[in-house]
Amino acid sequence: MGFLDFLFDKEKAQERKITKLKKTVSHMYVQPGERSYAVEQLREIGNEDAVLALLSRFEQTSPNHTTDADEKEFVYEVLVDLGRRGEVDVAGTITAYLKRVEEKINWPLKVLTDLLSLDDMINVVVELLEDMHIDYVRNPEKKQELMLRAAEFSDRRLAEQTARFVEDDYETIRFLAIDALLAQNEDDIARPALAARFGEEDSLRILQKLAEAFAERPEWTIEEDQRERVSAALPKGFSLDGEGRVVAKR
Repeated sequence: MGFLDFLFDKEKAQERKITKLKKTVSHMYVQPGERSYAVEQLREIGNEDAVLALLSRFEQTSPNHTTDADEKEFVYEVLVDLGRRGEVDVAGTITAYLKRVEEKINWPLKVLTDLLSLDDMINVVVELLEDMHIDYVRNPEKKQELMLRAAEFSDRRLAEQTARFVEDDYETIRFLAIDALLAQNEDDIARPALAARFGEEDSLRILQKLAEAFAERPEWTIEEDQRERVSAALPKGFSLDGEGRVVAKR
């Protein structure tokens, strides 16, 4: 056997080992100790495939909620440790992974938060939102998590992205998108996007949130050609004054 053949066989053996460890890590009916041991072995391997195998643990939920939380916390700590060592691009691997999956992204995002600078973390959230649309999806979990994350930052690019989602097909996403958009402090993007929503929205709690947002910002006025429509849509307790400001009735 030549040296290259030896390396090839060694590489294949490691691939088989990682595949086996991944099955153990993501199998919720083996003993917790077996999963923890598999996590440690994946830490020792420490390559990109090992990182992906570790991420598979976040995709599963153990019937024992305490065990589930503890194990995910352990995997999170292992991934952060690997990322800080710098021997493998954990952040890049997770970012690519997040673009592919449609749910269970909270823990991977938590890892990125510990590994990336504020600007780089914002870049990731922007990139993920750019790949998403406002049409109906069977599971809106990913959108929901990204709206919550976006609300933690303030960036014009996030304002541009979250403004799209105030028109999402899913009511909860629209509700969260309003908070995320307001958090960006970009009035020239937020005011027209939210004013336009008055005439389209059928959710009372969202209309209430819209009215409150405008009432809290007296500098936000409704354009004259929109005032009749907005006035008709305002929930009980709010009205438009002569200058087009939304005011809370006393």
